[in-house]
Amino acid sequence: MEKATQESEQQAWQGAVEALLPSTPAAAAWPHLASFCALHRYLSGVDVCERVAGEDGHPGCVRYVASRAAPAPGEEDQDQHEAAPAAIATWAREQLLELDDAARRLSYAVVGSNMGFGRYVATMMVVEEETEAAGCKLVWEFECEPVQGWSRDGLVGYLETTVKGMAARIVEAAAD
Repeated sequence: MEKATQESEQQAWQGAVEALLPSTPAAAAWPHLASFCALHRYLSGVDVCERVAGEDGHPGCVRYVASRAAPAPGEEDQDQHEAAPAAIATWAREQLLELDDAARRLSYAVVGSNMGFGRYVATMMVVEEETEAAGCKLVWEFECEPVQGWSRDGLVGYLETTVKGMAARIVEAAAD
């Protein structure tokens, strides 16, 4: 590996992804994102999201998020009462650093995981759209050390897909 490539791999990664919620006002979308310990409702693939320390919605709160392994071939058709619960495949503990209702912004840090994260800090915001429409956008900014087993582009691609899925679920929930 060339020296310049090695150095760029060691530098912090940062970036942002966003998704439009074209007909959902920011005031209607924010309470869903602000529910720090309800991530499993809005993030596809997260099966568990539990508060493990602190008070939900207050800096210092820690949530445990986990995804279960996909069933082995042939297991998905078994009676649910006979099948053993799927094992946890990936997990993280995330600490709320800031929750600002007025700015519709929260920041959190990964404080432990089995997904290759070292230092990882994210800020998520609900931003009013600057158009005549009543919509908003969901913005997910991140800064982290390079993640083991990922490229920066791979992480950005994953976050882009994830934020769009979250936006769709928030639109549904806000409409109820």
